[in-house]
Amino acid sequence: MLMSTFGSWETIASAPIQEIAYAIRVGGLSRIKAVRIKKILNQIRDKQGDISLDFLSLLDASEAKDYLLRLPGVGEKTANCVLLFSLGKPCLPVDTHIFRVAKRLGLIDTRTSIKEAHRLLQQQVPPSEVYQFHIHMIEHGRKVCHARNPECDRCILSNDCPSALV
Repeated sequence: MLMSTFGSWETIASAPIQEIAYAIRVGGLSRIKAVRIKKILNQIRDKQGDISLDFLSLLDASEAKDYLLRLPGVGEKTANCVLLFSLGKPCLPVDTHIFRVAKRLGLIDTRTSIKEAHRLLQQQVPPSEVYQFHIHMIEHGRKVCHARNPECDRCILSNDCPSALV
């Protein structure tokens, strides 16, 4: 949305907050996110000389994540999304779908925090499978293992799932 509207990170960084918020309005919390996006882009430009995270590809995943987590409003999930999808580093983002499905499948304890879930699931998934695990868990959570009414009767994992309702 942002790049198709503005064309470059530099244009976004110099755009008014209201225009950034309008461009991302479908994602919710657009005003808060717009302020953070603008602040992050300007911070990266101030520290790196231009708006690019290419230098993170030279760092190991832990160092790159530490850098991202120091940016305003960036948490574990966002940092891992940038690392996985933009830099190809095997860092597992845990969203609400993955969190819910992992608890139901017994991959993590039901009392596990979202922060701890990132660490525990990252340890369980081989680096070469992080991307596919992420994609499949989200899809499963959206299409079958819904928050309110999981469709256990059509779930391929129901025979091994400790939470199955069938």
